[in-house]
Amino acid sequence: MARRVPLSSPIDAIRCLEEDGGVILTGFSSVVDVQKRALQGVARDTVRCFLLFGRSITAREKWLQQPDLWRIIRHFLRTVSVPFNDPGTTTLETDPNLSDAATLDIGPGVKAQDLHRDDFIWQHSHGGGDQKTYQVGRDISLGLLVPGVDTSAENGATMFVPGSHLWDHSRRPRPEEAIPAVMSVGEAFMFLGSTAHGGGANTTKRSRAVHGFFYCRSYLRPEENQFLWWKKAEIDTWSVAAQKQAGYIRDTPFLGHCDEKSPLDLFRANATIGEERFFG
Repeated sequence: MARRVPLSSPIDAIRCLEEDGGVILTGFSSVVDVQKRALQGVARDTVRCFLLFGRSITAREKWLQQPDLWRIIRHFLRTVSVPFNDPGTTTLETDPNLSDAATLDIGPGVKAQDLHRDDFIWQHSHGGGDQKTYQVGRDISLGLLVPGVDTSAENGATMFVPGSHLWDHSRRPRPEEAIPAVMSVGEAFMFLGSTAHGGGANTTKRSRAVHGFFYCRSYLRPEENQFLWWKKAEIDTWSVAAQKQAGYIRDTPFLGHCDEKSPLDLFRANATIGEERFFG
C-alpha cells in the first residue's frame, strides 16, 4: 500500500517521493471543499472536465496555494542554473508551471489504463540503466490527484509501481507490480512524472471522480493550452501566485515574455490592444 504522510510534513513527503515515486498526502483538504467540486450524476465511460484551474476557485486559490505543497513541488521541479556567460556570479531560478488541470469521472465498467509515465508527453526518456538512488533534476513533471470520493481497488483507484521512477526507459512494468493508491476524501496522491502508474478498473456500479493537477518545468510547453480560453477580466480575479503558475507572469529572466513584459502587464498598460486580438 502507498505510504501516507501529512502534507504538513513536506520533508517526509519529499523523502517518500524520492524513495517510492509516489506518496499519499493526508490533511490535504477538508471534505467540504472537495464536495464543492463534486460532479453530479453517474458517469458513463469516462467524463472529462478540463480547464479546472480557472473554473474552480477552491482548487486554484486554496488547494494549489498551500505553502507545504509548493515546497514539495519546487524541490523536484524548480530549475536552477548558472549562465554560461557569467559563471559563478549569477544564479537563475524558475518555478514550475501548471501543465494541465482536469476532473476525470471514471464510470462503472471502465477498464484499467495501461501503466505509463506522464513525462512521455514531452518525449522524455530515462537512460543510463536503473538507478539505485534518486537524483534531483531527473524529473521534468509531477502529478497531484485529489479524489472526489473514497477510492479503492474496486472503484478504480490509481495504480502505481513503487520504485519505477528509478528505472531505465527500457524496463516495462508488470501489472502485478502495481499497487492501488487507496484514499479517503481529503487526501491527495502525488507522484513523479517518471513513475509508472495508471487508472484502475472500476468494477463497481458507481463512478469514481478524481481531480488532477499536473506541473512541468518552466521551460516546457504545458500539455493544456489555456491562454486562448480565459478573458483578461477573469484572469484579473486570480491571485498573483495563480497567474504566475498558469504562465501569465514572466519568469526569470525573460521566460514567457510578451514584448519583454509579462502578458498581463502588457494588457493593462496598452489600452489600444483589445481583448479580441488575444482572446478572439
